[in-house]
Amino acid sequence: MEYPVIKITEKHLTRVAELESLCFPCPWNIEQFQHALQDDFTELFGICTEDENVVAYLLCSVVGDYAEILNIATHPSQRRKGYAKKLLSFWLRQKHIQGIHIILEVRAKNLPAQNLYGLFGFKKIHVRKNYYPDDDALVMQLE
Repeated sequence: MEYPVIKITEKHLTRVAELESLCFPCPWNIEQFQHALQDDFTELFGICTEDENVVAYLLCSVVGDYAEILNIATHPSQRRKGYAKKLLSFWLRQKHIQGIHIILEVRAKNLPAQNLYGLFGFKKIHVRKNYYPDDDALVMQLE
């Protein structure tokens, strides 16, 4: 089934927070997502099933000529179906981010995410040693 990319709204936040908890060891809570929705510089997109179940989301921040991808998550049962790729492709085609500086941080151990970002032209520019309690962070930039 093909699901469209949508702008995440308040009604989706419980499901987004649940997905966040499944995917990350230090997850954002629902209040942080609520704050993000109210922030003019934060963008939150997702892919939902017909019953409003969020299967993947992308959270990013855009300020002036600078953007940062904060999180991309896909439900563990829905991985390897192209949802993260679809979200990233959708976001990178938005007019307001054309020609701006885009970076992200990714766990050094997260090879699938690094491969995904590499497909879109992101290159490693820096390593933040011990950034996470159990891993380094790679800083990647869109070339």
